[in-house]
Amino acid sequence: MINGYITESLEGGDIKVKLLGFKKGIFYTLRAEQGLILYPGPEITSSSASQEINPIIIIQDINVTPDLHSLLELTPRLNFSGQINHGTINGAITEEQREMALHIDGENIKINGLPIIDRIGVYGDGNLMFNFQRKHRKGEITFSIDNAMLKGTLTGIGILPLHLFRNVKGLLTIGDASIAVNSLTMEGKGIYVRIKGIIEKSNFNGNIEIMMDSAFDLYPTLKSLLPRYKVSEGFYVIPYVHKI
Repeated sequence: MINGYITESLEGGDIKVKLLGFKKGIFYTLRAEQGLILYPGPEITSSSASQEINPIIIIQDINVTPDLHSLLELTPRLNFSGQINHGTINGAITEEQREMALHIDGENIKINGLPIIDRIGVYGDGNLMFNFQRKHRKGEITFSIDNAMLKGTLTGIGILPLHLFRNVKGLLTIGDASIAVNSLTMEGKGIYVRIKGIIEKSNFNGNIEIMMDSAFDLYPTLKSLLPRYKVSEGFYVIPYVHKI
């Protein structure tokens, strides 16, 4: 019952959740060896099948503690913690107005080898911090990557190296059928990039906005390559379609 309660609170739209090795811990605690968050979400029925898919997030060593006082008041609350790629998460699942609400905080998560980051074509090092809240079947996530040392180039603009950016921040809104990228920003010396758009059925459709000045090392190169996207001096808007 609790397994179903947790997965239902996390799932929505194309996002599916699977808890592996879910069992009773000491006293009233519960434990799962691993949690998989899938997008899109094919059904899996065993730990062996889980190796054949590519989850976007893998949570290790999940500990769940029911709040006994809330159970007595018939307003169940589950507190939980776990690990993601050497970092930690803490959160709570509560029931509000007969609907489940979810809150998760994560910090010190290494982005190197993190599936959800790899999947969008970003590689390198950095520490991820995020806050996720979900109520009334809608979710919102804010995140930042500090001390970023990224590799490769920005997908869609192959001439823009990601190592130029040191700070990354984002705000996403998650609905039943789509994910709105309200703002994904990257900032470096003399350049500021903002990505906005919608993810539906694993396809991203939106725009890349580039703001730069002469302090940016590649300013002359980009200026000569992007004239058709120019809105004003130093400001460019590029249509962006990408398979997630």
